[in-house]
Amino acid sequence: MSRSDPGAAAGREIYFCVDIEASGPVPALFNMVSLGAVPVACDEGRGGWRPVDERFYVELKPIAAGFDPGAMAIHGLTRAHLEAHGVAADEAMRRLARFVAQHARGGAEAVFVGHNAVFDWSFVAYYFALYGIPNPFGYKGLDTKSLAMGRLGIPWLDTSKERLQALLPDLPPLDASLVHRADYDALYQARILCALLNLPPGRA
Repeated sequence: MSRSDPGAAAGREIYFCVDIEASGPVPALFNMVSLGAVPVACDEGRGGWRPVDERFYVELKPIAAGFDPGAMAIHGLTRAHLEAHGVAADEAMRRLARFVAQHARGGAEAVFVGHNAVFDWSFVAYYFALYGIPNPFGYKGLDTKSLAMGRLGIPWLDTSKERLQALLPDLPPLDASLVHRADYDALYQARILCALLNLPPGRA
């Protein structure tokens, strides 16, 4: 994809903005407790890159012993709730793989996108590997924080969602009541990605 023509990848790749909530900072020791994903595709007839009007969301049964109180307070999902209502982790990953396959059609390659992708990617890749499920994203990953640095000419520490909301006029305000629900965060990250990809060439 060139800086002057961010639509050049249309038809070749489809982005999946993914957000996870966790019981701590790293996989294996801690749990992925919820996962949200929103596809993003290029629609030339509607002004470029747009979120697909479908969301993926799942809450997962715990598989590790680690539950950090600070991490658990962020998303508000309790261990008791997850154990009672969460989906088995292997089934959750199969559902995600099916969701990606349903949208990555016609030869388009699925690309994982995260806002600080190194965190979300580590959990998703670990869970796929743990259960022997082929990772539909392969090793492709895009970090919207790094993309914002390049497109807007800003330092990494200025790439928070709140700061990007001020810098990108197409972004709606964050809904504080929904922040840290994985499907809402994935949708907002999809809006960030689209705003960055759809910037006029003069802004790149």
